[in-house]
Amino acid sequence: MDTIVTGLARYASSLRFEQLPTEVVAKAKVCILDILGVAAGGFGSDNAKVAARTAASLGAPGKATVWMTGERMRAIDAVLPNSVASHCILQDDWLQVSHSHIGAAVVPTALAMAEETGATGRDVIAAVVAGYDVEDRAGSLSVPAFTRGFRASSVYSYFGATAVAARMLRLDQARFAHALGCAGSMCGGVLQPWNDGSMEWSFQEAFGSRAGITAATLASNGLVGSHTIFEGSHGVNRSFSGTNEGERVALDRLGSHFHILDTCFKRFPTGGANQGSAAVAWAMRSKHGIDPKRIRRIDIEVPRTGSHERMNYAGIGYAGPFKTVDQCLISKVFAVAIILKTGDMTIDAVRREQRDPDLLALCSRTTLREGEGMDGWQLRMEIELDDGTVLRGNGDDIDLDHLYLSWPLAVEKFHTVAGQALGEARCHAIVDRIGHLETLDSVADIVRAS
Repeated sequence: MDTIVTGLARYASSLRFEQLPTEVVAKAKVCILDILGVAAGGFGSDNAKVAARTAASLGAPGKATVWMTGERMRAIDAVLPNSVASHCILQDDWLQVSHSHIGAAVVPTALAMAEETGATGRDVIAAVVAGYDVEDRAGSLSVPAFTRGFRASSVYSYFGATAVAARMLRLDQARFAHALGCAGSMCGGVLQPWNDGSMEWSFQEAFGSRAGITAATLASNGLVGSHTIFEGSHGVNRSFSGTNEGERVALDRLGSHFHILDTCFKRFPTGGANQGSAAVAWAMRSKHGIDPKRIRRIDIEVPRTGSHERMNYAGIGYAGPFKTVDQCLISKVFAVAIILKTGDMTIDAVRREQRDPDLLALCSRTTLREGEGMDGWQLRMEIELDDGTVLRGNGDDIDLDHLYLSWPLAVEKFHTVAGQALGEARCHAIVDRIGHLETLDSVADIVRAS
């Protein structure tokens, strides 16, 4: 019987573009476009500026492009600012098995390594599909891991990035497995930054990207990695999740169900576990024209053991005062309050409203509770006004089209998030090139326009 690493390596090393169903190719393009758009919106953040300065001081010249600046560095250096920008406004994608932000590690690694190795658009698409699959499956025991204090992205992004880098280096199955085994000895990180409002969380995918390139390169040069890095008595699952129970699900339907199809996208720059509450608040304000000054209380009830909407994650219940933008981005209370106050939640609005007294007052009047009998995107929200009127919303108010983007909605989001930073002409050029990615012999025109 295959070990988990062996099974993942066999699948990911042998996957070919020609095997991919049409809908999988289409979803990969959506994922790539979404990350490039979010990264353009994130490059102005302090976190991204720190990453760019660090890459400039530690990096070396190479073939990979730093998006937005056009600097050329080694792939292992370019992924630092590109990945941080992709994640630091917390509007990037995530998957529900691993609960990790896969795109922020996989897409920057794929594009940087494609430039470095001369890979084609088809190579990039296949690598991205493999990376999403490997990372999400590697995180099959993510829930017990993050309830113990580990951050899913800081553990499992290492496997997604390694899979991408190993494909770009064209490692055979044995060396591919060694690379994944090596990744398991590099990964790890905790959730405490969310509680402190510090910056490290936004670098965790970038650490995975850099480590993934290192692991694949080490394997290409002869490193022998652990073949039981997941199921071993001191492996990833036992160490981070405290259990091996259920770990074999990582190989279920491998090659027939592509996890990239399950990718969730973010309408709002807040945690994935907050998207449902934010969407219900948006729908209720739009429907009822709520005057935020009239709100007496906000009551939010989410599933106790939900797979989508939840509150058992560091920082989600924080209600202020908000010392940093980072604390705002993870808070469910802040997300609901800013939408009810302003009608939307954008990164510019977050920065503007961070210390607003009226918003903080709304936060103080908000109660979060866990309830039974709900799962997925189900939740309940009550808003009581000053005249005693009680308005009610629930998961039925969520527009799921914005959570599982089609290409037209992905293009719309791209222009909304990236338009100010890139300008209309560059946005149209990037959309067109990614739309025809499978026909391109190089990704150079895409990354240099980003």
